[in-house]
Amino acid sequence: MKFAKFTAVTLLATLLFAGCADEKISFGGDDENKNSDTGLLSIANLVVDCRIDDSTPDAGIKPSTSAVQATRTSVDTSNFDCSIINERNEVVKSFKYSERPTEAIELETGDYIFKIQSGEVTTAEWEAPVYGSVKPFKIVRNETETLSEVVCSLMQIMVSVSYAEDLLERLGAKTLTIVSVADNTLEYSLTEQRAGFFPAPQTSNTIKLLISGTYAADKENFKLVEMSKEVRDVKAGQHSKIHLYLEHAAEGNINVGVTVRDWVTDEIIPCNVSDLVTEEEWTEGGNQGGNQGGNDPVEPTEDPSIVWDGYDISKREQIVDGIVVDLLISASKGIKEFLVQIASDSLTPDVLSGINICNVLNLCHPDKSYDSRYPDVFVDTEEALRNLQFAVGEDVLNKTFVKLSITSFMGMLKGVSGPDLKNHDFILTVTDNEGNTTTKTLMLQTGK
Repeated sequence: MKFAKFTAVTLLATLLFAGCADEKISFGGDDENKNSDTGLLSIANLVVDCRIDDSTPDAGIKPSTSAVQATRTSVDTSNFDCSIINERNEVVKSFKYSERPTEAIELETGDYIFKIQSGEVTTAEWEAPVYGSVKPFKIVRNETETLSEVVCSLMQIMVSVSYAEDLLERLGAKTLTIVSVADNTLEYSLTEQRAGFFPAPQTSNTIKLLISGTYAADKENFKLVEMSKEVRDVKAGQHSKIHLYLEHAAEGNINVGVTVRDWVTDEIIPCNVSDLVTEEEWTEGGNQGGNQGGNDPVEPTEDPSIVWDGYDISKREQIVDGIVVDLLISASKGIKEFLVQIASDSLTPDVLSGINICNVLNLCHPDKSYDSRYPDVFVDTEEALRNLQFAVGEDVLNKTFVKLSITSFMGMLKGVSGPDLKNHDFILTVTDNEGNTTTKTLMLQTGK
């Protein structure tokens, strides 16, 4: 009986061993992956390049298209932020480029993107490029996807401004070229060599230029001048090189030449400044060339000056959908005080108090705004005005140029005014550091 029991146990062990030989036990090694819906991503040897057209602004010679190309630039990529994002827009892994995994990364099967970026784009800044790239890839079951190279491009619009020598001789030292992309603005002095980097909020963007200062065709008798221009269809990653020059110095016509990374505008963008020809034409007055789509310069008769960009501020305008109300304020001696008084059939002092502002706004010192009914009681409106994207405080005080956009007010005006005809006036009073004062009234209308 003992022999029979031993024989049975031996036979059972033999069968179990044979079964284990045919069905090998898994200990979590490579064979386990063969039974799961995952694959691998390898980035150990990933190389990152940054490319931009970093040539200096040309001196009026327009290069051929082939000459304007993206070139590699020396950028330390070690601190770039990397992330792996799945098709549900979830970040499944993040790390610094210098700390990227050396071992293959196990991921579920599916579509992914590899995102790398040097920083965040927030506002316009001098010499502050941000590079980035997004590279899609797919993870297949039991296969390894390898990323070997990523090319990062500029995520902003790069703008540099230069001037021809004969134009510099005729411009006053405090003349500025104010460059704006959407709500971001930088002021370029005549000696500014730095490039500005602007957020690109849209796929296609518009660069707005305002040349504000003084000009002397004879190099001696300077007069105030403002000239605006737009450069359209500018995209992130492009370097817009704005070059201002006199096409015919004797005639005083200023042309704006623009080149953009990866493409060159063969057409010179003209700004016919026939007002700037001679002293006689200044004294004769009038816009000799007429208003060519709002891009001709105007000779401000006052300093400080207040201009509604694209409109005649002396005329009342109906508020329609899409209206843009950008007020351009220039003061060659610097702004000491800027008051805005709201006289509206709808935006009464009580209505305005509901959004924490008053009907008399002090933009230089927003903590000294007040209700005209109680002029001795000051209210701090800075936070509310900044929320409305107003320029206030240090963004106005002592500045020689300010763009005040009240476009955000337009929807509010229409909303509280109803269908009946109503008027809305904004009385603008600017005083410079020498006590010179200019007052203009922006006149708007809603309803029928």
